Amino acid sequence: MEKLSHDILSLFCDFRFDGMVKKILLLSANPTNTSKLRLDEEVREIEAGLKRAKRRDEFKIISKLAVRVDDLRRALLDHEPQIVHFSGHGAGSQGLALENDSGQMQLVSASALARLFKLFPQIECVVLNACYSEVQAEAIHQHIDYVIGMNKAIGDQAAIKFAVGFYDALGAGRNIEDGFEFGCTSIDLESIPESATPALKSRKSRKGTAVSPDSVKETAIPGASQPGKRIFISYKRDVQTDEQVALQLVQALSQQHQVFIDENIPIGTSWAEQIEAEIRQADFMIVLLSEHSAHSEMVEMEIRMAHNFAQVQSGHPAILPVRLAYRQPFQYPLSAYLNHINWAYWGSEQDTPRLIEELNQAISSSHLSINTQPTVDLLPLNEPSDLPPPSPSAQPEALEIPEGTMKLKSAFYVERQADKIGLNTIVQEGVTISIKGPRQVGKSSLLNRIIKAARDENKRVLFLDFQLLGKADLANDEIFLRRFCSWVSEELEMEDQLDKYWQKKISNIQRCTRYISRYILKELASPLVLAMDEVDKVFDTPFRNDFFGMLRNWHNSRAMSDIWNNLDFVLVTSTEPYQLIDDLNQSPFNVGQVIELEDFTLEQVADLNQRHGSPFDTNAEMKLMALLNGHPYLVRKALYLVASGQITSTELFTEASSTRGPFGDHLRRLLSLLHDRQELKQVLLQVIRNNTCENQQIFWQLRGVGLVRSDGQAIIPRCQLYADYFQEHLHG
Repeated sequence: MEKLSHDILSLFCDFRFDGMVKKILLLSANPTNTSKLRLDEEVREIEAGLKRAKRRDEFKIISKLAVRVDDLRRALLDHEPQIVHFSGHGAGSQGLALENDSGQMQLVSASALARLFKLFPQIECVVLNACYSEVQAEAIHQHIDYVIGMNKAIGDQAAIKFAVGFYDALGAGRNIEDGFEFGCTSIDLESIPESATPALKSRKSRKGTAVSPDSVKETAIPGASQPGKRIFISYKRDVQTDEQVALQLVQALSQQHQVFIDENIPIGTSWAEQIEAEIRQADFMIVLLSEHSAHSEMVEMEIRMAHNFAQVQSGHPAILPVRLAYRQPFQYPLSAYLNHINWAYWGSEQDTPRLIEELNQAISSSHLSINTQPTVDLLPLNEPSDLPPPSPSAQPEALEIPEGTMKLKSAFYVERQADKIGLNTIVQEGVTISIKGPRQVGKSSLLNRIIKAARDENKRVLFLDFQLLGKADLANDEIFLRRFCSWVSEELEMEDQLDKYWQKKISNIQRCTRYISRYILKELASPLVLAMDEVDKVFDTPFRNDFFGMLRNWHNSRAMSDIWNNLDFVLVTSTEPYQLIDDLNQSPFNVGQVIELEDFTLEQVADLNQRHGSPFDTNAEMKLMALLNGHPYLVRKALYLVASGQITSTELFTEASSTRGPFGDHLRRLLSLLHDRQELKQVLLQVIRNNTCENQQIFWQLRGVGLVRSDGQAIIPRCQLYADYFQEHLHG
């Protein structure tokens, strides 16, 4: 889990090695493409405990950080330790996460670790303080007397408490088995429900007498690893059909596989950490897609997470979509993730046995050959799906589920001044448009309308959603820019000529610029619009200044070269760019037409309420505004739920901040985004309690996520709903 300090004091234990000082090798790895672990806190906690250890002079600590595969082997050879302690990430059957030369994750298999440790018979104990490391512990303990691993995901705090309790006991003269019990007890004493996660593998009896491998003693831990594959089931909670099918699949598949479902996980940071860890280590993700779950923010996030992990984990987890009586084409962005994947169909309870058989076949087959039923045809895009019956007050036109980008002809789209500006700008020649605003304020819906206006002017439009780029695509500037150019030529159905333009001994930026100007624009010979959504993805890369500086150069070049007047680009971002681009003269976000979207006004909320058939009276409108502050997505969701008769306005206000309430799916997704961002959580709590934020960069990050806003000199939660929910569920 976490790395340990070079300065940790020497420790402990009542067993000696020919009277010599024992060596404890502390190894840690936190690859850059894995969630950040709480390193400093563990160091402080363990140092405080070790300073008072009565046998501290009997041991020597050797600490190795950011461990690569070669570092592990060399450290064991150089130091010949008696105790090896690893802190970091585990990925179950896929391996233990070390680092490669670029600092990214490199998985090491259990068999490779077992073969390595077999060469070091002097090692007496190995502690793998990492999620899902029991697989590796099982393999290593064939050759090592004591090995401790984790049988599932373990939260940072539980891992820290276990390590402190374990080494405190050894420092007091207790043996390994007692230390293990003290570690688990330390978790219990903090009321953390994870004391059953550590698993001890022992080749010795209680008194230390060696036993045969056939009678190896293990501490029995519930939930120990089972044969078969690891499976994650993604579904929409609190929907009867979805939950029923999910539980039936759990019951059937658990007989041969390890199946995870989040039905009983308590809400909180440890919940979010476990979701991420479970998806990372899964072999397969079964996604149940109903009319409700296909529009779920949490389900979409889980699919995106699985997609990103699969790009860097050799295709794991593989996604197995299951349609639950849902025949609509997948809407974007689900379509980008799922349209190329075969899916199974479930229409009623009679289909459950067949579905289970198909899933078992897919899980056992490397080709994922789920057989799409030929008799199940998708509805055309313009055919409305079945909706809950509207209340008597609803207008005759069909209500729309308030999820994702709104349809161009939607009766519920609220035009703002920004729409007029954007539509008037895109019809001009050679333009740059930046659309800024917090999450779910309507940026993608506005972009959709700008794209339509551009096509009406006979401009070619390429929609490039950077959200679809994986970590491998963003590894460095050359990989990214080649991917960018290939993306453009592929979408335009033009021949890929990357190799020709990449032969020149010039910078990657120059290569990309020449590819666009001398090949794409020249061959196209007509106006082209690059509509780039979610460009925030590039802000986290070391080449962000180069990429956005390149776009600024293209903008400036329009004054000197006509070819660049054939290129428009529209940039959509939730992050304030000036916080992340070093030279504002190299930013494309402060030139051309800048559009900033804001939440709805009271008048716009009233207008939208009327379009839904006025399910809220005037007093309820005011109350809705006080709760949501005009948050476009949440306002639409509230109006839809009440207008469709799924909930009353009284119930909506009463259950608003409940995890299982009308906004529970949305709130859970936001909480999961914060699970490994301790600084963001602390600042958000400061905003909620004191209406202050001293760190401007953190403010812009929270604002980009859509959690806070400025109100004069004060920094406040974006809406009262967020204040109520995060006050209860964040702990700083």
